[in-house]
Amino acid sequence: MQNKNDKSLFGIDINEFTQGVDFEVLSKTLDFLYLRSSGSGSAGGRFRVDKKFLEYAPKARQYKIPVGAYHYGVPSYDLTAADAQCDDFINLLQQGFGEKNYGDLFPVLDIEAPIEEKISTKALVTWVDRFRKRFEKKTRRRLMLYTGLFFIDLYDDFNVPGIGQPLKNMPLWIAMYTNVPINPPYPPDAGGWKRWRIWQFSESAIVEGVSNPVDANWGPDSIDLLTQPRSITGLKAVREGKKILVNWNPNTDTDLLGYNLFVNGYWITTLNKNDTKFEINESDLPVTAKGLITISIEAFDNDGEVSQIRSKVVV
Repeated sequence: MQNKNDKSLFGIDINEFTQGVDFEVLSKTLDFLYLRSSGSGSAGGRFRVDKKFLEYAPKARQYKIPVGAYHYGVPSYDLTAADAQCDDFINLLQQGFGEKNYGDLFPVLDIEAPIEEKISTKALVTWVDRFRKRFEKKTRRRLMLYTGLFFIDLYDDFNVPGIGQPLKNMPLWIAMYTNVPINPPYPPDAGGWKRWRIWQFSESAIVEGVSNPVDANWGPDSIDLLTQPRSITGLKAVREGKKILVNWNPNTDTDLLGYNLFVNGYWITTLNKNDTKFEINESDLPVTAKGLITISIEAFDNDGEVSQIRSKVVV
């Protein structure tokens, strides 16, 4: 994987045990922040809410710190536990960030157990994949995986015979501490990943804005690589004969891939990142498009993330 560079963003992750949290100071010292929202103490264990999450989430937003949250999961052979924890995580994120809002940054599943009394690699990977697919289907958000380099190695490089490495297309937050003598200078390729999105390089960093040592992380070169695309601005639509002429301001996300255009909630077309206008022919309109017509548009990026809110205009 890659090393950090002089443009790499800096962030920390905190939980109920973090002391002396000053969000005003953190807003000047951090590029991004992760909060522990919840966890499961054991395989199939009770879902537990971090005591500070519902306090910290709105505070981070108040001081305009890009913020996300993670759930500490313990995979098992019981796939219904993955379903239950996933649903509880989805509900809790909305309590912290708002209805149908799951944080500014990628939501994260933290997997670093079980270490003793290991389960099979196939069972672990299947559990994570079950959680991931359910989460993404229900939220339209991509799920990031947090795990340690040692843990990937412990579980056979996350390689399942006959299947391969099905988790490798998840955005990766890798833990590998530079103060451990046997570790390389930066994370090597592992688990099928050749790049990290976040690298947790220390668990004992001193950071202004908190009073005890915390986990410290290098991020990507742009916050766009951790967030949903910005909502579209300047959307306009005008009828001209049997056509509707639609135009909008270009989205400025560094990882923009394109746009999805809708009429009355029905998908009409997908456009590339350089497009800023489109003509809708009357023959392409859905049968429900009579009288007033609502045109809406969302951007999407290379991760498949879409704008949190579709921009709309009524014709």
